Amino acid sequence: MTTAFLQRQPDSSDRERWRAELATPPPSVHQNHRLVLFLFRVGNARYGIEPSCIELAAPLSTLHSMPHRSASLAGVVNVRGTVTLCFSLSHILSSSISPPSPRPMLLVLTHHGWRVACQVDEAEGVAEFERTSLLPVPATLDATSRAHVKGMFAIESGHDIGWLDAESLFKAFDAAAR
Repeated sequence: MTTAFLQRQPDSSDRERWRAELATPPPSVHQNHRLVLFLFRVGNARYGIEPSCIELAAPLSTLHSMPHRSASLAGVVNVRGTVTLCFSLSHILSSSISPPSPRPMLLVLTHHGWRVACQVDEAEGVAEFERTSLLPVPATLDATSRAHVKGMFAIESGHDIGWLDAESLFKAFDAAAR
């Protein structure tokens, strides 16, 4: 009796090749002078953050408000059975207020053990940029926003993408949660 293809034991050469592939950093980790960002929209502004910070992007579920909270803390939301703090990126980034999105999205971000949720107007997906096309943060940007943006990328549609600094953003989340 022969064993099925999927039941056979892998060769040692396969195991070694798999170990080497798994040990190689994923392409989203700044390879070849390119940067991969997960893009989303808050108000009229577009931002990007490293995909390694994104745990989940899903339609917004019920947001429960909290009494005596700062404007940056929108409330709490149930994310896969865990109550998670939900922050207002529009307030933290001082983005222009736009009409409510018909399909708001929830981004669950993680960084150094922190797990938070943020409501965004639109999740656009992943895009890749040349590091050489990174522009400085314009002086016209609000000082609060400038503190959280590493640089800007101009895209063909005429929009600018602000590259968010995860470290700075999570410090703002920590301050708003206190």
